[in-house]
Amino acid sequence: MMNTGQILLVLGALVLFSMLLPSVNQSILYNDRTLISTNSEITAISLCEKFLGEASTMVFDEVCVSSRPQSTSQLTASASFGSETGESYPNFDDIDDFHGIAFQDSTTLPSVLFNIVGSVSYVDPNNPSNNLSSKTFLKRLRISVTGPYLVNPSSGKPVTVYLEQIFAFF
Repeated sequence: MMNTGQILLVLGALVLFSMLLPSVNQSILYNDRTLISTNSEITAISLCEKFLGEASTMVFDEVCVSSRPQSTSQLTASASFGSETGESYPNFDDIDDFHGIAFQDSTTLPSVLFNIVGSVSYVDPNNPSNNLSSKTFLKRLRISVTGPYLVNPSSGKPVTVYLEQIFAFF
């Protein structure tokens, strides 16, 4: 039979265990959220790279399909970016066809629906971080991906993953 001292030690151990258990559970839950978020981010980056890779196989501008432009005035106006009549993904022929695309992908992770959006803009040759409305021989393609598990595990706020690539015509 246990004496009073042993009972107090057991009760103390139970109190300590009950104080530590919630923090251990929170750590495990945080690690699980981080793992899910990281897997979603890796998948989102792969989707971005897929679209950028496809775009890199295409011509710079619609005019380049049939001729070689000699000046920027021959290029497509930024207001006209997007797929031409009769074109749809994956049958694009130039980079600016990706402007305005909006896809939902659930094939990469079947239980997760990713939203993919593309945008194209002309880029300032002297400062590539600046977008221009005027025509240049540089275009930036930005692919953005959002999804239900793309969240900051610490704050729970949504995260948008995006990759950009600048394409040049020489």
